Amino acid sequence: MRALADSHDVVPRPETNAGDHRSVAVVGAGITGLVAAYELQRRGVNVTLYEASGHTGGAIRTSHTDGFLAEHGPNSFVTSAPVDALLAQLDLLGDVVEANPTANRRYIVRNGTLQSFPMTPPAMLSTRLFSLRAKLRVLLEPLVRKRSNDADESIASFVRRRMGGEVLDYAVDPFISGIFAGDTETLSMMHAFPRVFDLERLYGSLSAGLMATRGRLPEASATDKAIASDADQRDVSAAPPSRARLISFVDGMQTLTDALESSLVGTLRLGCPVRFLHRNDTRWVVEAGQDGESRARTVDAVVMATPAHVLAAMELPAGLRKQAAVVEGVDYPPVSALTLGFERADVAHALDGFGMLIPSKEKRSILGALFSSSLFPDRAPDGHVSITCFVGGARMPERAREDTDLMVERVLIDLRQLLGVRGEPVFANHVYWPRAIPQYTVGYQAVKNAADEMESENPGLYLAGNYRSGVSVGDCMASGQQIAQRVANYLTRAG
Repeated sequence: MRALADSHDVVPRPETNAGDHRSVAVVGAGITGLVAAYELQRRGVNVTLYEASGHTGGAIRTSHTDGFLAEHGPNSFVTSAPVDALLAQLDLLGDVVEANPTANRRYIVRNGTLQSFPMTPPAMLSTRLFSLRAKLRVLLEPLVRKRSNDADESIASFVRRRMGGEVLDYAVDPFISGIFAGDTETLSMMHAFPRVFDLERLYGSLSAGLMATRGRLPEASATDKAIASDADQRDVSAAPPSRARLISFVDGMQTLTDALESSLVGTLRLGCPVRFLHRNDTRWVVEAGQDGESRARTVDAVVMATPAHVLAAMELPAGLRKQAAVVEGVDYPPVSALTLGFERADVAHALDGFGMLIPSKEKRSILGALFSSSLFPDRAPDGHVSITCFVGGARMPERAREDTDLMVERVLIDLRQLLGVRGEPVFANHVYWPRAIPQYTVGYQAVKNAADEMESENPGLYLAGNYRSGVSVGDCMASGQQIAQRVANYLTRAG
């Protein structure tokens, strides 16, 4: 983590390769880095993709054991036109499976009972999830006065002001746990949900904003538009509109990252952490590899597609280190994913939905659970079901760190009480993520500003990933596509 001298004091290592014209180093082979490298390669750019671990895909990994399929990280994602075009290019459309349309219920636990979350206005009026007082409070939302300024505000503060504490506790809080594994009291409404934040800012209330936009969220920000405007007509981002679908693949999410990896043969360097990054005149020196075997390469541009905290382990020029210190401070609470398999007869609940989310007020060990075998086919053998539970996050980080036996014991208590599980699981797969999901906390603008400054003051350096432009798989894929287009434009301008 040593800060180096300014660039004019640094001499490139003697083994530095002069590199090739239009060459780019992509650092990090998670989904963002894979997509960025793939898109750059399509444009004829000479790409080298560095990955510190022994595998690609980051959190996207899939295990197959005794007929059970367990995802280590994301279980699905929502498509878009650019994503559909990418899947077609990778010849993956035949491997896609859409989420079971009959499993469209989202359950919320209240007072130890699963309640179906209302997805329509009539359902909102008839649901038992919310009291009459809470329903009236939602109906009165248009009368709530708009804030006098656009200052940053926590999600909890925003929702309490506009819709009341009960909606916060039994609607927003559990969904935030499902998306960010985060805390509504510390997460920023402006940065975690910018388009919802803009409904109040632009229209005075959420209801008025939804009516004005006919239920659609406001358009992308000026920054998003500027990025999109860079796309040329050959780019996947110019693909025709398509229906958004919640999908995975027949053999799980790793199908996607494996296909991207296969398309990048010859460009990928596994087990090769980047240790040194320095701008040398108009180009960049990237030194990577294990101790004693590191090699340097000079490239025209660098895409950092790693988690924010990875910057802390790299040697950077002093000026860049100062900005990077702000980005490195992004919090990633730990999360454990625990997939359990049961005989179908040992689970009383129908599991007729997407899954269940558990509000903080319920004081349970798990944040929520996906009914994996209901959502996609072939996730469990015949006569069995699988349930993927998530533990820890900002709510209970210490629980995420527990060993497998203790975690299974705690989780089973919740599953027995909430889903009527009997007996013991016949399958268990536990994956611990010590740093899981970046937290867009109040004041996150400082992180975004630092990232913007790193790019503007260091031409040819680009930062991408889930700490910057959204935490979902779809967000990360879009980030990779957009960064690739920006880099391609930079290389064109640079000649």
